[in-house]
Amino acid sequence: MYTMILLLYLQRGLDVTLDQASLRGEYTKQGTCETAARRLRGPVPIPRNYSAAWQDVMCIRVNTNVNVNGMKPIDLSKALQAYAPLHCQAEGAWERVAELCRAPEQSGNGEEGGGGSGTGDVPARSARSASR
Repeated sequence: MYTMILLLYLQRGLDVTLDQASLRGEYTKQGTCETAARRLRGPVPIPRNYSAAWQDVMCIRVNTNVNVNGMKPIDLSKALQAYAPLHCQAEGAWERVAELCRAPEQSGNGEEGGGGSGTGDVPARSARSASR
């Protein structure tokens, strides 16, 4: 079985951004998927504040036990915010997300191995030292 991935690109000035991707349709053969994909490729209406917008489509093979739906694409940033781990503590794939909320490491300040647990307590420690 095959499905299509719709890729929406938006351009502002010279910057091009892949804004969203979504799965669409179920096709028994790759040829029928490619025929449908050709009709969906190309320019789409341009949102305000953008200079261009277009859609690319690719067909991919999926297992027969995979259900493809036509739902609106999930806003991954909102989903991550809703289920983010507390205090930047994370394991596995969440570790990459947690890196974004950790304070940058200070080098050469003589506090190496200073008992910090690495769980987001850096702001509290710096606030305490600033109040002295």
